[in-house]
Amino acid sequence: MIAARFNPLDIECLVKTAVELWEDIDPSDLSEHQQDALNRARDLLLAEHTDQESSHPEVVTFISPRPAGQAWVLRRRDRHEDVVTLHDDEDSALADLATYVRGVWDNLVGKEGVPEQPPTDDREAVRLYYGPERDSRPDEGYSLYAEDIARRGRTRIVPLDYRFLDEDASEQANRDATFHPQTDDNDPPYVQVDGVLVFVYLDHEAGAVRVSVHLDSAADRLVRPDGTVPLRVDVEDAVVLDDKVTNVWKPRQKGGDA
Repeated sequence: MIAARFNPLDIECLVKTAVELWEDIDPSDLSEHQQDALNRARDLLLAEHTDQESSHPEVVTFISPRPAGQAWVLRRRDRHEDVVTLHDDEDSALADLATYVRGVWDNLVGKEGVPEQPPTDDREAVRLYYGPERDSRPDEGYSLYAEDIARRGRTRIVPLDYRFLDEDASEQANRDATFHPQTDDNDPPYVQVDGVLVFVYLDHEAGAVRVSVHLDSAADRLVRPDGTVPLRVDVEDAVVLDDKVTNVWKPRQKGGDA
């Protein structure tokens, strides 16, 4: 048997790795035996967190990965350009397209059934501009469709009595931070601290210095029971975001602070 070739510590490492990774796998790709074994291993990992030597066992909660998101992809082309933009929903994509259409409405003026002024309704403006008669302008067109945005994630196990890292642990995490320069694929440079990724780069198109903080990969010990990570952002001497009021997590109150 394969298991006979591994020592107990190796087997425990493999089991923990499998439990962490299987959140990214379609359950239908696994046999019933595999799913049952993984579920039992997951339960044992939870028991390991709650079975403390202290007389006050740690109470934990599971935080499931966020579901996949969706974006609307708009591609508009004409003889001068081919532009692709992303939008939160179909209406905002059509509004963007209608803005362009109204700016070039003179292309239609004088044709049968076309008003001198574009409709105020976005869908109607787009329909008239790219309607059945658009074959007379074969060099113009657009496509609009929804695209799922996959999220890699895993179930987190976090204590309900969450407290932020103490001074020693924080300093060690800071010492272990790594810098990743821009790659050949033009991925922007970033700093990684305890799983938190901070991208800082010059965005030519936006004409600005961009700062982007990614928290999905943050270490479990930074995650509060509501799934958030306490974050404070300073620009020079101004605090532009502060999502940390105390070192101890308190449930969010409706209309209140975290």
